[in-house]
Amino acid sequence: MRRFFVPPEQIEDARVVLRGSDVNHIRNVLRLQEGDRIVVLDGQGRQFEVRLTSLGNKEVTGDVVATMAMDTESPVRIVMGQGIIKGNGFDSVVRRAVELGVHQILPVQTKRCVARPKKQEESKKLERWQRIAEEAAKQSGRSRIPEVGPGIPALDVFCDHVKDADLKLLFWENETATRVRDLANQSSDGNVETIAFLAGPEGGWDPEETAWLTGQGFQSVGLGPRILRAESASLVILSLLQQQWGDL
Repeated sequence: MRRFFVPPEQIEDARVVLRGSDVNHIRNVLRLQEGDRIVVLDGQGRQFEVRLTSLGNKEVTGDVVATMAMDTESPVRIVMGQGIIKGNGFDSVVRRAVELGVHQILPVQTKRCVARPKKQEESKKLERWQRIAEEAAKQSGRSRIPEVGPGIPALDVFCDHVKDADLKLLFWENETATRVRDLANQSSDGNVETIAFLAGPEGGWDPEETAWLTGQGFQSVGLGPRILRAESASLVILSLLQQQWGDL
């Protein structure tokens, strides 16, 4: 059955209302009819089987016929800070990060970012990335939609946002002593529930940034002897973290 995310306030008394682009997709792309069934998720972990009852031009309604137990979220909450990438590179990063179970994505502005969105462009980019996150969540069977943002923060804002994370990691191309596999042995009790990490843009990290971030409690970690593209690095990082503490 096809899956759709619906805000919780549009699910009430066993009745579901779908609006916006989902209406066109249901009516004109999938060509579903009254009586057909879909899966509706509220983005907060609940999932329902819904029988369509009305297909209007502006909204589609249905009745909940079953509550479906499912939780595909990772046991570790990972907040990803990714330096802005030029072109459409960040689109791909968002899509793959959602597939790999990231909890939240924050595009961060760093000294060596080639792409520097103007303030008036910021909201449009965030809306685009959030739509991509929702599409990827549907495709990958997520029970929640990861948030992209809020905003495009500077490093100090990101650090304040993740100050209570159990692990705070800075992935740096010049780090040779510490890898992800070493981190578990360094934690006192091995109980890691929240991880925040930073990955740089195409130009990598400025030395002043790395010095400042380690002073903020971020541990420098390397990804081996080869230089990875910015689009690849975050996905490798997420895979390693999910293997160590998550569900891969």
